[in-house]
Amino acid sequence: MKRTQQILLVIIVMFIAVSGVYRYLPCFKEISFSGKELYENCAEAGSEPKGAIREASATLVVLPSPETIRSSGTGEIAVSNQVTTPYGEAPHILSHFPKDHPSSLKPVLRWEKADDAVVYEVQLAKDGTVFQTDGYVFINGYNAVLPDGYTADHFEFRVRALNLDRVPITPFSAWETVYVDPRTPSLQRPVPTNRFNEGIGTTLLYPVYNWIPVQGARNYEVEILSRLPERPDQRADAAITLGRGKATGFDWYDDTKRMASYPLYWRVRALDDNGQPLGVFSEPQKMETDPSDHWEVATLGDSIYHGGGNLSYSPSDWEYSFQHYLKFDSINLAQSGDTSAATLARFDDDVLPFHPRYLIIMTGTNSLRAGMDPDDVISDLAAIKGKCEQNGIHPIFMTLPPINPQNIARAFNEPTAEDWKERFAAVNAYIRTQIHIDLAGKIPEGVDLPTELGLDGIHLDPPGKKLMAEAVNEQWEKVLAQFAEE
Repeated sequence: MKRTQQILLVIIVMFIAVSGVYRYLPCFKEISFSGKELYENCAEAGSEPKGAIREASATLVVLPSPETIRSSGTGEIAVSNQVTTPYGEAPHILSHFPKDHPSSLKPVLRWEKADDAVVYEVQLAKDGTVFQTDGYVFINGYNAVLPDGYTADHFEFRVRALNLDRVPITPFSAWETVYVDPRTPSLQRPVPTNRFNEGIGTTLLYPVYNWIPVQGARNYEVEILSRLPERPDQRADAAITLGRGKATGFDWYDDTKRMASYPLYWRVRALDDNGQPLGVFSEPQKMETDPSDHWEVATLGDSIYHGGGNLSYSPSDWEYSFQHYLKFDSINLAQSGDTSAATLARFDDDVLPFHPRYLIIMTGTNSLRAGMDPDDVISDLAAIKGKCEQNGIHPIFMTLPPINPQNIARAFNEPTAEDWKERFAAVNAYIRTQIHIDLAGKIPEGVDLPTELGLDGIHLDPPGKKLMAEAVNEQWEKVLAQFAEE
C-alpha cells in the first residue's frame, strides 16, 4: 500500500472514530488511533454506543467486508483476510447487586464461562464512561476494587472473552449495574469456584483447588484440614492440618493424594507482598475421597485423564474432564505430569486402596513426546496390566489421541520428538492387542491434534473430552462382554 493510501485510510479511520459514523457500520469493530481504542458490539449497531475509549498500543479495524485492516501503531497498515468478528455469545452475568442489596466497595463479579475463552477482559464504568479495564482475568470472576474517593452509589461492568492471541471471541456482555454502599462490610477473601463430589466425575485423588483472586494479593496460602476450623482469620490448629500449600494466581495443584474415611476440607487466603494475610480465609470447602465407597470404575493416567485444558482451566473445571460426560460415575486417580513410569510407580499406593472393578488407563503421552522408546512405554503398560490382574482388577486401556507439536511449542515452549507419530502408532498398536477403548473413530490418528479439539496441543478441550466420553459410552458394553468371555 502506498504512503498516500495509508494516510487516506488513517484519515478515514479518524473520521469514523470522531464523527460517530462507526455506530452505523453493521459489524463488530475495534477502532483506534493515536493510542486510543474504541470498542463496539455489532449487536448494538445503530444504537447509542456502549463502548468506551481507553489507552491502547495497537489498532484493529474490522470493516463490513472480507478484509481486516490492521495497523501496528507505527504507521504501517497491512491488509489481512482474517476477520476477527466475535462468534460466541456474550458471557452471561451471574452476580447481581440491586439497589436494595448493594455490594461493598470491593465486590466480586461473576459470569458464566465462555467456550474457548483463555482470558477475559473486564471493564468498569460510571454512566457509560469507562474508568477501569483489566484484560488479564483468567477465571470467570473478578474482585473489583473501586478507586479511592468513589462516592457514587453504583457503577456498571461488562466482560468479554479473548483467545490465546487476545482477540475477542465474544461480544461484550450488556452493561450490568452494580449498586454499592460503603457501609456494606468488605470481607476480603478468595472465593472458591469448584465443588467436589457433586456430580459424575467430580471426585479427584489429587485435587486442584480454584478460586477468584483477591485484588492486590501476591500469593495464596491453602490449607487442607481434617475437620472444620474454628476461625477464618487464623491458621488452623496443627492437630487438624493435613497440609499447606503456597500458590500464585487462581489455583493450586495438590501433589499429595487426599484420601480418608472422613470428610476433608480445604480453604485459601490471600497474602500481600510481605507474606502477611490480606483478609481472611475463604469458606471451608468439603471434599470426600473414601476408599471404602466401593468404586466400580476408576481412571488412571496423566493430565489428559486428570483434566483441564485451554490453558486456563484445571481438572476441577469439570467440563474439561472426559469423566464428567460418562454415563456412569468414576473416581479420578490420574495425576498431571505423569510419565508411563510414574503411573506404574504409584499404582500400589493410589489404585489398590480403592480396588476398583474396572480401571480405564491412558498414560505414555508425556514419555513419547519427550523421545522415550515406545518399547519402554509398552513395558510399563504391560506391568500395569499385570498388577491389575494380580489384584482382581480389570484393566481397560485407551488408545492415545494425537498431539500438536506446533501448539505445544506455542503454549509451553517445549519441544516434541520429531517422530512422535511413529512412536504413538507403536504404542497404540500394542493397546489394540488388549481389551481397550479405541478413540480412532472419534479423533483421527496420524495427524496433528486439531486446534479446535485441544488449544495447547496436548490437553483436549470440552469438544475433545466429549469425544473421549462418547467412545467410552459407545464401547462400554462390548468391553465388559470381553471380560465375561475370559
